Amino acid sequence: MLLNNVLLTKVSAKQITCMCLFLLSSLYVFGFQNETISNTTPTIFTEDTTEIPIADSWQFYWNQLLEPGQFNTNSSFSTVSLTNWTEYKDTTQKTLPSFGYATYRRTFSIPKNRPYLSLYIPATYASAKTWINGKLISEIGHVGTTRAETIHRRYAQIIPLNSEETQFEIVIQVANFYHHKGGIDMPLLLGKSNHFSEVKFKRVASDMTFIGSLTLIGLFFLLFFLLYWNKDRAVLYFAILCLSLSYMALNDRYAPFAKLFPTASWTLLTTIEYIALFLAGYAASFFFYSIFYNFVHKVYAKISKYSFYLLCILAIFLPAPHFTRLVLPFLLLMIINLMYIFFVIIKAIASKRHESMLVLTSTLLASFIFFAHIFIFLNTDGNTIIYVNLGYILVFLLLSMLLMMRFADSLRALEKAKELAIKQKEQISFKSKELADVNTKLKDNVRHLEKMNAELDSFNHIVSHDLKAPLIAINTLVSFIEEDLEEIHNEEVTQSFGLLKGRVSKMYALINDLLEYSKITKGKKVKETFQLNDMLLEIVSIVNAEQKHVVNLPKDVEIHTNKVQLEHVFQNLIQNAIKHNDQAQAIIDISFSKKQHEYEFKVRDNGPGIEAKYHTKIFEMFSQLTVNNEVESTGIGLSIVKKIVTENYGVISVDSDKGLGTTITFTWRA
Repeated sequence: MLLNNVLLTKVSAKQITCMCLFLLSSLYVFGFQNETISNTTPTIFTEDTTEIPIADSWQFYWNQLLEPGQFNTNSSFSTVSLTNWTEYKDTTQKTLPSFGYATYRRTFSIPKNRPYLSLYIPATYASAKTWINGKLISEIGHVGTTRAETIHRRYAQIIPLNSEETQFEIVIQVANFYHHKGGIDMPLLLGKSNHFSEVKFKRVASDMTFIGSLTLIGLFFLLFFLLYWNKDRAVLYFAILCLSLSYMALNDRYAPFAKLFPTASWTLLTTIEYIALFLAGYAASFFFYSIFYNFVHKVYAKISKYSFYLLCILAIFLPAPHFTRLVLPFLLLMIINLMYIFFVIIKAIASKRHESMLVLTSTLLASFIFFAHIFIFLNTDGNTIIYVNLGYILVFLLLSMLLMMRFADSLRALEKAKELAIKQKEQISFKSKELADVNTKLKDNVRHLEKMNAELDSFNHIVSHDLKAPLIAINTLVSFIEEDLEEIHNEEVTQSFGLLKGRVSKMYALINDLLEYSKITKGKKVKETFQLNDMLLEIVSIVNAEQKHVVNLPKDVEIHTNKVQLEHVFQNLIQNAIKHNDQAQAIIDISFSKKQHEYEFKVRDNGPGIEAKYHTKIFEMFSQLTVNNEVESTGIGLSIVKKIVTENYGVISVDSDKGLGTTITFTWRA
């Protein structure tokens, strides 16, 4: 039916926004029935005829606002068909501009013996003023000759015709100063009144079902996101999409805000509608992006975001009529989105993502409904639009089910996480009890250790006084006996006294080394900054007082560490290198290097060397590998060195072999 053609053309906004949701867009054209109204021959309505277009033979008066009775002295610009007046040409063959004003006039006759008829006047992108047989029937907005005088509004009208009249003159004044489409771009329809009423009722019922359903779905998911589940941004994008679509469908077909605010700028209202369109496209794109986040390239999100931002900015700042041309680039962007989204869905299906099949089903169903709506059902009865809108609602319900499935999956994951948290809490509680027991044992061990340290201090006191004092007394007593026996020259006795005094001295040295070993961990670890070679020179002056041996020092550097402990290490190592050297002159090389978090020192000598099997043993307490029997040693010196190095988070090692000298390397925390 031709009225359906025109009424369904009114759903262009919904068709565009459906493309935002399903990224399905196409431009379409369609024709009308061949039967038209003649200027002279009366039009006869049969039982099968419901509507006839009044599309041709209109007198067109450019830049003239004429009323009935003013046409006798005015000649028409031309006789035209009802299309966008930018397709008309003036006498110079130039096309007319989008902005301007004009008058349309048309006459026709219908027989008196006819059903009740009405005239359907489609909505135009302009303000309009209509007369029928000299009577002012309606004024949509305010028709003027300038932008300031004109108030744009856009409504469709159904006007009943007087059943007593057979000749009709229709005069329509049109003014456009904001849209790139000018004038009346769709035919008027003459049809049976009951047919128009039936189609209008079905249209309104279908629209209210569609708009109401989308509004409820959108509000539900918006509140669901804000109040309950804000972890899934796909819920927010879907809510914005539904609300944007419902606003556009309501505003496009019924324009409630234009009626509530009669003086409001139509440019402002249209800009808001375009922003809602772009917002719907943005929400649709990022809805799919959120669903298939792991399959979508990250550049896609940036391109989509900035593209929609640009469209919104252009819609706000571009003047009329330029911003009304943004639908075409928007549709191209949606077509590109559609192709990429189908590619992503196929990838997701190949990866066995269960929600991808539901999204694919929804998208294909929406595509089928859209193209069936445009190319198959466009000329059928008014019931079709109800089925089409119900199909769209079904698609939104499928997508709603997808979101609820995602929520259910998240809820199950959350429940598992809670169960795991409870188990972990129980384990933590159990471990806490174990830790409490360990802490109790640790406190007992600390008290025991403190007791042992006290006993060790007592032992040190005993060693220092009770053991060292008798040794001193023995040594003194031996000296007295030697003095008393000076007159007796007995070499055997003299040798025995010498051995006795040597053993006493060794015992004394052993006690001192043991005391030193026990004090290592108790010393204060105070760090200071000093020159390495200054410290080494002090040590060399002590151990090589007679300067018989050669000690080569490294390149002088400034270091920051515990000087006392490092000095003790070097003194032991250099002293050992001299003491145990079998050469006439000991040659000792000391090297240094700085690593990331530590120092590395090397002490190399030209001594007898140490077999590999003894490399570990030399650091054991009381271990002696002396090759020279004349050298007295307690066997504790290297044990002290190793303990000091370990206390400073270092490692000590030996590189040596018999007859090849010895290199001792140790690291030291910087």
